[in-house]
Amino acid sequence: MKILLPAIALLVGSNVAAIAAEQTLKFKLAYFFMEQKDGESHFMGVTIAPDGTLGTKDFFAKQGENGAFTGHSTYYFPKGTIKVTMVGDGTGTDKGGHIKGKYQFVSGTGAYQGATVTGGFEGDWGDKSPLENAALLDVELDIKTP
Repeated sequence: MKILLPAIALLVGSNVAAIAAEQTLKFKLAYFFMEQKDGESHFMGVTIAPDGTLGTKDFFAKQGENGAFTGHSTYYFPKGTIKVTMVGDGTGTDKGGHIKGKYQFVSGTGAYQGATVTGGFEGDWGDKSPLENAALLDVELDIKTP
């Protein structure tokens, strides 16, 4: 009996480890400005994965000093949602520029429930972007699910 219990625990633990998965989502994010309220800018966007899968993003950002910003956002994918906070910085003028930032995971639903997510984004907006009056970013999310 003493040998049976550790063997069962090992078997259960190895099955849980086999279920856990890691994946990296890479996609383009095209977004545009919606409105400004209470010192935050509201943006909406569409994600386009290399395989053509679409998603959306709703997010808010607050401008800091010297191009820095903070914010929070929700990605809506066919398999679930991912909520993150973000920090980043940008260079450019009032008409366009370049931004780069990192995400910190808050929560997820569906396939992303209980996951941990890290990642970041980088790209151009305004007159530096190939999209008039919008931004085009490369986004990468590293996801570990239980």
